[in-house]
Amino acid sequence: MSKQFKKIYVEITNACNLTCSFCSVSKRVKRVMSPLEFEHILTEISPYTDYIYLHVKGEPLLHPQLDTLLSLCEKHNLKVNITTNGTLFPSVVSTLKKHICLHQINFSLHSEQEDETLYEQIFEGVEQLSTDIVIIYRFWALKDNKLNKKSTTIVDKLQKFYHLSPKIVEKIKKEKHIALSSHIFVDKQNLFEWPSLENGEHQEEGYCYGLKSHIAILSDGTVVPCCLDAEGVIALGNIFQYSLVDILESSRVKNIKSNFSNRKAIEELCRNCSYKKRF
Repeated sequence: MSKQFKKIYVEITNACNLTCSFCSVSKRVKRVMSPLEFEHILTEISPYTDYIYLHVKGEPLLHPQLDTLLSLCEKHNLKVNITTNGTLFPSVVSTLKKHICLHQINFSLHSEQEDETLYEQIFEGVEQLSTDIVIIYRFWALKDNKLNKKSTTIVDKLQKFYHLSPKIVEKIKKEKHIALSSHIFVDKQNLFEWPSLENGEHQEEGYCYGLKSHIAILSDGTVVPCCLDAEGVIALGNIFQYSLVDILESSRVKNIKSNFSNRKAIEELCRNCSYKKRF
């Protein structure tokens, strides 16, 4: 029997070692979730999902006890997806190799970092991992789905490392989702705007998969409906203070879900989110 959510995002830290222009500036205090807090969350969410995503904001590979957290995921039989800017990946490959809970790693190759040798280090590190792990190389800051100069340079590095045929390279330039092998893919998306009460969108009609396919838990324990509510504007409750059962049974949660089922955004942040136009 399938569980309620396809995935639950758990932000193990909201700190990041980069300050990319496409990522919204957070006003939250930087915080690292402790293993004790993390295991409490795992106990709460295990009945609801089989997949945990270790991010909302922040760089998960920054967490000083990543090894311990992954071991806890294995203890609770949860599969793990990680999204990373890749800068710290070469230094943690040996840690990641040990853990059978890893299901997928998304590399944000569009991140604004200066080390041009990093990409080859990422590719080499990926070769050390099990082929059971899905690898997604992301270009998610595009305009009109077209590669810019930097992205094209990275594709050239992909072509050289993976010995890609001209046909595959052409697909990367034209298509959104391209398989390089049975478990390695390239994914392209246009730049999206993080929702904000100040962005002036204010559109009531729309749909979101928040509270339907997923929820997110911020590093301080705040439960939010959607992985894009990085500031905790729609704070449904704190998982360190209330059970997830009680949070999900609240009238506010039921109101959000029932309105979205009618393609209506009831929360102000949802009304000011342009991402819902994609559904």
